[in-house]
Amino acid sequence: MKIDKHIQYIFVFSITLLANCSCTDDFESLNTANDLVTEDLVDVNLMLTLVQVRAIKESSLNGTGTIGNYSGISYSSSNSPFNESDAPELWNDTYQNFTNNLSEIIRLTKEDADLVNKTAIARIMKVWAFAKLTDTYGDVPYFESSLPPDEVVSTPKYDSQKSIYEDFFKELKEATASLDISKESFGSADLIYKGDVAKWRKFANSLRLRLALRVRYVDVEMAKTNMGDLQESDLILAREDDASLYTASDVQDNFNIFYNEVLKDRSNLVKKTAGAIINKMDEYNDPRVKIMADTAKASFPGDDPDLDYFGYRGHPVLGLVPIEYKLPWDQDTSSKISDLWYVQEIEVPVLRSSEVYFALSEAALVGLKDGNAQEYYKKGIEASMDWAKDFYENAKPQLPDLIGIIYPDWSSDDIDLLLSHKEITTTESDAFLNSPIAVLSGSMEEQLEQIMVQKNIALYPLEYENWAEWRRTGYPILQIGPDENDLKGVVPRRMPWPNIEQTINGVNYEAAAAGLQGGDSKLSKVWWDANPTVPYPFVGDPLPTRDTPWVQN
Repeated sequence: MKIDKHIQYIFVFSITLLANCSCTDDFESLNTANDLVTEDLVDVNLMLTLVQVRAIKESSLNGTGTIGNYSGISYSSSNSPFNESDAPELWNDTYQNFTNNLSEIIRLTKEDADLVNKTAIARIMKVWAFAKLTDTYGDVPYFESSLPPDEVVSTPKYDSQKSIYEDFFKELKEATASLDISKESFGSADLIYKGDVAKWRKFANSLRLRLALRVRYVDVEMAKTNMGDLQESDLILAREDDASLYTASDVQDNFNIFYNEVLKDRSNLVKKTAGAIINKMDEYNDPRVKIMADTAKASFPGDDPDLDYFGYRGHPVLGLVPIEYKLPWDQDTSSKISDLWYVQEIEVPVLRSSEVYFALSEAALVGLKDGNAQEYYKKGIEASMDWAKDFYENAKPQLPDLIGIIYPDWSSDDIDLLLSHKEITTTESDAFLNSPIAVLSGSMEEQLEQIMVQKNIALYPLEYENWAEWRRTGYPILQIGPDENDLKGVVPRRMPWPNIEQTINGVNYEAAAAGLQGGDSKLSKVWWDANPTVPYPFVGDPLPTRDTPWVQN
């Protein structure tokens, strides 16, 4: 669903003012009453719009940050993926901007039977927001956070992730059951589904499937119980039901965040892809690679006899490594993300049908649900291919304007050539769908790896989801350099809690840290991270080293 073109900046600014009156910077004032805004002035429709804009449009279109390193979907030369430090951004956003406002919507609507859909949708979105939070940090304040003003807990305890997940499943089931197509909904204020109750029901059930599969290595019965009743008709299995919103072209605050970066400085067009995703796609002749990445700008690697053309070349995960490990990827010798991702109006995903198909395929493969793993796997690839084609068609008419900004010397023929190259033809997609890659084969573990590699591709750019799936299964296997930083090249299993928690909520912080094997470290595992076989070591070609960089010809 596209953002309504009538939503102007003044509209978003107004709801920001309202919502900010109820959002604060720490738990000391997280639930403190604010007498400047009375309930009769609060519009729950505008509050939902604000949450969706901030949580999805501003926070979910990533795929290029440090988190993306950990599942092999992106690489950034400016970050330090293996240093030990806190990561407060998601924590602050969730409590200040998302769950506080969603809880307030629930509080203001739950006593009115005519507003049952608004209550239910807010409950569903609250689970979605908290799931991302707990999957990132592990145990977090949940039951004592985001409470009504008269129930403030200034130093909330950290709840176990298991108890939080149990409540997620309860909330999703209850909220889904309460949805009523005959009652009022959010309408155009809902930027995902325009208040469509039937689609929200499918989203809630698909989210439940995602979360149930996530716990399968730690509690197989919990996984079975919470996905066993889900039928295909309950789930997102068609592109038109995908949960997403579109950025807009009305005012700059509603533009694609990548487009705004380019407007500020063309040098921001430097985001690189990582080897685990791009190299696999190139190896498999997967036409979706054209949507995800551009070929490396450096055409020939000089005198290296083993490489005659860089083409699509993903970057390994390199943090603090000796310089000779960085040089082979200098001079534009690895792929950047495709220019298509920088257009003004872009689809920002929340949960796609392709993900659901791959989840069903895995569940069938390991015996958690009835079904044909191969059929679901093939449908997942088809759904992802359909998304890639739609993505291109959306970007195609916008690309000339973008090219005029970033490559002002290009002719119309140059642009036409680029568009022609990027288009996924029926011949290309059919060839891939009929290739051995589209058929599960080998042992159960080998088939799981196939599913997860394709799921990794289909999830892009949801880097937090990719990272969660990588931690859970170990796939795709990453190519990592000999890191010399704190973690020595070991991919983090969680993010540490914000440092400020030790000051403002010290007793509960210490109790939570004592429950982690290894303490409040990036290498301590969250509750559901219980697969004993991961991570898998990279066993492919060693990372190349070179005394001098290649020179672009």
